[in-house]
Amino acid sequence: MTTETVSPAGTFAVLFRGGGIATDQPGVGDGFRPMELPSGGHAPASGPGFIEVCIKHLTEEDAPIGVYPLLPAEDDVHSVYWGCVDFDEGEDDSLIHAKNLELVLNRMGIKGWIERSRSKGYHVWVFFEKPTPATKVREGLLAACQIVDAPVKEINPKQTELTGKGWGNGVRLPYPAGRQPGRNVILTGGREMDLESFTASAHGSRCAPSSWIALSAIYRPPAPLPAVDWGVARAGGDLDGLAASIRRNGPRPEANKPAGDRSATLFSLACAMLKQGHTPGDTLAELRSADIDWGGKYAARLDGEKWLRTTVDNARRRVDSGQ
Repeated sequence: MTTETVSPAGTFAVLFRGGGIATDQPGVGDGFRPMELPSGGHAPASGPGFIEVCIKHLTEEDAPIGVYPLLPAEDDVHSVYWGCVDFDEGEDDSLIHAKNLELVLNRMGIKGWIERSRSKGYHVWVFFEKPTPATKVREGLLAACQIVDAPVKEINPKQTELTGKGWGNGVRLPYPAGRQPGRNVILTGGREMDLESFTASAHGSRCAPSSWIALSAIYRPPAPLPAVDWGVARAGGDLDGLAASIRRNGPRPEANKPAGDRSATLFSLACAMLKQGHTPGDTLAELRSADIDWGGKYAARLDGEKWLRTTVDNARRRVDSGQ
């Protein structure tokens, strides 16, 4: 792909290669959906067509894109060209987490790139010279976050394999032409980098897969949570306080997510309920009901129950840690 690196846009396309392109499609699902080709099927995030889409992303205000990281599997293993941690803990806390993560990556000889995202948060990107197993990339980012006690809720790739339905979770790319001043831009030393400087530097400092293994080997999965009786219907008391407010108001609509961030809102509801003393089983039952009321994001999925239980388990860990 040598010819792709002769321009900043071409190098940008090399850095952010993935399985598929995502675009904002208001009114369709969560508003962030795979880009369809006129001839049918979905647009891949690679090759000459991807370069053209990246050029539009960088130059046309109404053409921002994201990318689904997982490449088609080879020998049943999905790989990625990049990983990204999204911190959405407020402007100040997110920047602290991003800088801490950048520091631990640098200590491991790995270059991390901080992006000020589009609203009150930061991304940290890592790019690889060659396709690297998604499992190892995710474990390495989890390990780095564990070292600096950073949140691990939004680590991409979120999935390490595809079930055949959809592309998993995608991430919006930096430098869209229509970005707000100071947002969606890579920072170095607290200063904004222009596109050409970023793409040249990031391309020249990509991580070799072998260098990543040392970091991913540090990862230690969290201890298993005590088993619970999940139950089939909520038997606890009425919701009050924060839990009642979240349940009543639901996800807040956003410009690019008309239905709001349902996953994050379900997680917040689970945390609030567990802090109020509701059982995990009651919390799961309430999440089932809330999910249906808020559009049925998980109710329509074959693995929906699994994801709701995972949401409750993650909330249990958050509450048990005192956060």
